[in-house]
Amino acid sequence: MPCSRFAALTLAVMGGLSALCISRPSAACSPPPDGRYASSVPRAVPLDGVIVARVSCYSSCPETAPVLVVTDKETGEVLAGATEEVAGVPVSEGESLLAFRPAAPLVDGHTYQVTVEQQSIGADVWETQASAAVDMDAGAIPVQASVVVDERWHGETSCCIDDGWTCGPEEMCVAKEVERYAEIILDVSGGVDHGVGQYVQTFTFSSPDGEELGQKTVWGGFLVQSYDVASTEYCYQLTYRSLVDGTTIEKERTCVPHGDAGATGIFPADAATIGEEIEGCAAPPEGFEEAWCSARAATCERHPSECAEDDVSSCADPGAGGDPPEDPEGDHVSVGCSASAGRGAAYGWALPAIGLALSLAGRARRRRDRR
Repeated sequence: MPCSRFAALTLAVMGGLSALCISRPSAACSPPPDGRYASSVPRAVPLDGVIVARVSCYSSCPETAPVLVVTDKETGEVLAGATEEVAGVPVSEGESLLAFRPAAPLVDGHTYQVTVEQQSIGADVWETQASAAVDMDAGAIPVQASVVVDERWHGETSCCIDDGWTCGPEEMCVAKEVERYAEIILDVSGGVDHGVGQYVQTFTFSSPDGEELGQKTVWGGFLVQSYDVASTEYCYQLTYRSLVDGTTIEKERTCVPHGDAGATGIFPADAATIGEEIEGCAAPPEGFEEAWCSARAATCERHPSECAEDDVSSCADPGAGGDPPEDPEGDHVSVGCSASAGRGAAYGWALPAIGLALSLAGRARRRRDRR
């Protein structure tokens, strides 16, 4: 897939993450810690608000329900309050979304450390700051919306193993064709001074003629929604639900034009993209021998040291034909509108689409690391 599309999506994802949560560096390829731990919290919280935290546990998980522990960093006092599960927001396996409701208002300017009972010793301690300046007018937060065309392999794939990744061998798969589909990226994170973390957001998607296509509920103000059938525009209605008192704010229905995002449909795979995917494999995937030979020849020309022990004796003519043709010109945008409930759809911080964008960004970094 073209790097420019990945870069755009990754930047949008990181914008949403940085606006709501404090980012913390982690060691590349480090496994998650054993046991339960808080994995994200808002950067700021209103004085009379709740503290929302995503809690993760992937191994050695306690059988008891998770309970948040909030400590005033200035005084060392552990706050009295109740932990509640945030209802209606899908989360990934091994994750929980919890809200801590303090028994008394928070102190303006104080920093609060957020952990979980029986938290893993090796886990980071997250912090949030109480601020009277947090804007709770969720209805005034502008929605940043954009439409992009992404692509995925279409039809039968052929795979090979690339041993050159920092984190170990990785299976690389390619196909003769790609499917290009529309995605709408919605960001209502609003920045650190807005109290978006005090709400969950429900997006109701519809076709231009008003037919409802489905709903997605998230916490964090960021959503990527894919459409298997493209349309002239993509419509949604946003509803906020307060985690403080349960009240709702419903925004007007909005439509985002497809514009110049690009054509959708089935296309021959780009030869350069195929080559980039499989160039690091020790042997070619079945049916893509000539593409692999051509890619390996280009890699060896750029980085001779990587090819000292390569066995490319089967490559009679690495540059010979056989690579799929370049993308044809033409408009293939389909008529109609069908929201995808599976492929490319995303939920909250654990959204598959977001995970894909971050994974691809990491892949680009690892590819640089090995060269």
